[in-house]
Amino acid sequence: MIRVTTNSVLKNYRYNLNRSINNLEDARQLVLTGRNFNSFAEDPSAAAQSFKLRRSYLRTKSQYEVSQAVNSKYQAAWSTLETVVNDVDNRKGECAKTAELVAGNDPTASGRNALGKNMEQLAEGIIQAMNGCKYGDSFSFAGADGLNVPFTWENKLDADGNVVGKQLCYRKIPVDISKDDNPEQYALLESLTTEKKFMDIGLGLQEDENGKLIESSAFDASLPGINFLGYGTDEDGDPKNVVSIINQMGEILSRCSENGTWATEDDEKDFRRLMKKFETSADGLKVAHTELATEAKFLSDNEAQLKETGYTLNEHIMNLDQVDTAEAITSFIWAQYSYNASLQMGTSVLGQSLMDYLN
Repeated sequence: MIRVTTNSVLKNYRYNLNRSINNLEDARQLVLTGRNFNSFAEDPSAAAQSFKLRRSYLRTKSQYEVSQAVNSKYQAAWSTLETVVNDVDNRKGECAKTAELVAGNDPTASGRNALGKNMEQLAEGIIQAMNGCKYGDSFSFAGADGLNVPFTWENKLDADGNVVGKQLCYRKIPVDISKDDNPEQYALLESLTTEKKFMDIGLGLQEDENGKLIESSAFDASLPGINFLGYGTDEDGDPKNVVSIINQMGEILSRCSENGTWATEDDEKDFRRLMKKFETSADGLKVAHTELATEAKFLSDNEAQLKETGYTLNEHIMNLDQVDTAEAITSFIWAQYSYNASLQMGTSVLGQSLMDYLN
């Protein structure tokens, strides 16, 4: 009877001691790792929820980085266009004044020739600014093709192949072309104005039942520069492109004599006609600049929203995966105290049990 009692006491003691050791080790691991669980088996429900949250966090992080890059591209493009708009407005005022100079002996008419040179330089400057706007190694105003410079000046040839000036090209296609000139090239130029480059910035990227992207669920990050400057010709055969108009006006003014006399009557008529179209195209450039500002604002707001979403998801993950440090340390101290108490109790329990057994 005494032996059974002794074995029972020893068995209970060993069980409680092992439990104290396990509790101490678990508490130690919580403090060392800072995690509520280290494997799926430890807490399947929490682990499954954590996996979903981490997947959402990684997707949001990727969308944030894409949105940040696109936003930077749009901010740079907006800043470039703002400079162009301001320069165009300044020249527009000077041209309007020049258009009113009807007499060749007007004291201020001699400025026409110099203004013409400035106009041609403005045309060159606008193209340099548009081509120089880049995000990383990508040309911002090149549409879907960011690897090649969007605008170039090419020689303009007459019917006999003689060089009669220069013409502006977008992606190697003349911007002042019409359907009557070359329907195939005109159609290609039009296609370049509608190029798309869709990016996932957190708008719910999704495909339809045919596997085709639902365009409203992604952001079109292409910026065809031709859409800002214009292309094609009007009913008079004059260019719609603001740079081409500026360049032609500059050429006309540059042909004036030193005292400001028009080279020909046709030059005067052409200048006055182009002046009105210059104002219209300059206003169109302003509208395009404003629309770009709206898109840039949307991207900035979207970037901020994605950043906030990322913070929220990360907070949920931390609350789910990570232990409360103060609570974990308190549990560890209590587990260590319990373990030490078990060891101290073991001395008396084992000693007493041995004496019972001997008796």
